Amino acid sequence: MLNWLKTKIKKNGFTLVEALVSMMMVSIAFLGIYSAVSKYAQQTKQIKDTYIASLLGQEGIEIVRNIRDKNWVTGAAWDAGLTSCSGCNGHSNGCQADYNDASLSAYNDTTGYLWINNDSFYDYGGTGTMTSYKRQICIDETGGKLLHLVVNIYWAGGRQTTIKEDLYNWKW
Repeated sequence: MLNWLKTKIKKNGFTLVEALVSMMMVSIAFLGIYSAVSKYAQQTKQIKDTYIASLLGQEGIEIVRNIRDKNWVTGAAWDAGLTSCSGCNGHSNGCQADYNDASLSAYNDTTGYLWINNDSFYDYGGTGTMTSYKRQICIDETGGKLLHLVVNIYWAGGRQTTIKEDLYNWKW
């Protein structure tokens, strides 16, 4: 009878080693899942930041294009107010402008952060939520009929996105 009891005990349940091995395997699986999820969250934030920077760069190009078009409508020289943004060297020089500005202002690397205002637009107004984005607009004139436009967006971590466009005096 004692032999029968011993064999029955051996066949039922897990040993301590089997339980520890199974807990270790489950822990490794959870660590892998956690690592994948945290990496995904980090990459999603980087993609979002780059996307916003690209849109802010495109908005900078549209601001300059609107100023050029306003010059044509008002009869001013097509590049009036646009040639003062040349000579960009890294984070210095250049211009900045809000989405609703009629002219460009000097770029300020120390205070030139964009803010999200109460209407959810990015501007330099200093009200709302401060972001880590800065927009530098650089314009170089070549030959009187063409402007090389470069918009640099800088943000946290030393990251940068550059958008380039050529604007022409097509009304000559």
